[in-house]
Amino acid sequence: MRLQGISDAPNPISPLANLSLSAPHRVLVVGCAYGGISAVVNLLDCAQGKGLRESYIPETTYFKNKRSKQGVEITVLDERDGYFHSVGAPLAHVAPKHTVNMWKRFSHCNELRQSNLHFRHGSLKRVDPEAKVAEWQDRNGKTQHQAYDYLVMATGLKRHWPAVPKSGSYEEYLKDGKAFISKIVGGDPQNPQEGRRVVVIGAGAVGIEFAGEIKNYYPGIKVTLIHSRNQVLSSEPLPADVKDKVKDILVEEGVEVITGSRAAIMELSNGEFEVKFADERVLTADFVIDSTRKGEPTTDPLPKACLNKDKEVQVELDLSFKDTIPNAASHFGVGDVVEWSGIKRAGSAMVMGQTAAHNIYADILNSESKNTSAEEKYKHIKLSKWEPVIGIAIGKQCLTWGSESGMKYGVEVMEGYFGNDLGWAGNLKYVGLTDVEEDKEPEKPEAVKLGEVSVEISAAA
Repeated sequence: MRLQGISDAPNPISPLANLSLSAPHRVLVVGCAYGGISAVVNLLDCAQGKGLRESYIPETTYFKNKRSKQGVEITVLDERDGYFHSVGAPLAHVAPKHTVNMWKRFSHCNELRQSNLHFRHGSLKRVDPEAKVAEWQDRNGKTQHQAYDYLVMATGLKRHWPAVPKSGSYEEYLKDGKAFISKIVGGDPQNPQEGRRVVVIGAGAVGIEFAGEIKNYYPGIKVTLIHSRNQVLSSEPLPADVKDKVKDILVEEGVEVITGSRAAIMELSNGEFEVKFADERVLTADFVIDSTRKGEPTTDPLPKACLNKDKEVQVELDLSFKDTIPNAASHFGVGDVVEWSGIKRAGSAMVMGQTAAHNIYADILNSESKNTSAEEKYKHIKLSKWEPVIGIAIGKQCLTWGSESGMKYGVEVMEGYFGNDLGWAGNLKYVGLTDVEEDKEPEKPEAVKLGEVSVEISAAA
């Protein structure tokens, strides 16, 4: 039994709050996007004796039938009430039929309805690694504390609308998406105005995919993509011929691409926008999408000692924090929030989440077998640094590149790599999330007619 619960502790930020005799091992996962959800579902499976899910990691059956004696209690802290497919944001915020599907509420997923899994909605404010306590603020602005034995930092980058939703609730997300699509098309998406002009500023991956999706779904809209550098994807470590091919495909898809020109935007009194270039050229647009703002690591709540100059978490190859803070081995970082090689990608984050889950569960089992020799202890998985790879959707086409696989592109590549939903169905299958079937309303009986007085009584009344 636990000596004292964190909510009852006179001083929540205190090591005494963590003393336990036989209580479950407490894992706190902060952030539940790609890396976080991967860590959660794999920890749940391990706790149930299923072992790791099949994936990149070869030791998928490593923990099969090896259940913790004390059990595992998982708490997720996230600002959203669901799992959003940020890779699919260009579809979610362009095509209404995809908006409703790209956000899976945690409470509506069968696999996340577990007695040892708890969701807390709010924002992380401070982590005390010595006390192993996280301080967070709930949606009502009240300060809360959460004790843990292991922490997974999976908060990713702070990205900007419309690359990610600006709301934490599914209902608000739907409203925001509908309003944004209305601005793109000028009213009803079913009847977009022919000749409407949309300008996208910034030809990073987000800007490219938004420009391509808008032109693909609304061919009558004139789409112009503007980038201040001479090549698209200028900040990515990719060969020049890959960047050139991406630009060529954009043009093939009907997008006007202007590179090497910085533009200033001014909203006019009539609701239109003036796009003025340094050489005095001027474009007029009905709507402008700014995709120039870069994501920033969400690591302010962590001690500065565990961060690099770019505010990324410094981790070992097993994803535990480097030994610059107390209890570093009990803290893990996954996904975009960590300092790592290659291009930040959803797939990489999910591999990291599974790796962290494996290593935490190894520590849990080892802690319960203190007399086990070093040779018999469960070992940590260590990841290798990886080379840059990319897969980018450009309208109906897709381009992929890797140093070993080379460059591939076309409509067939799109079908094989992303499908028709920017990889959402494949992602859900990989994670293993299925929808809870809502209770169906009972069929309404036919109206009962009382002929003599000509009154109809309907069940809908």
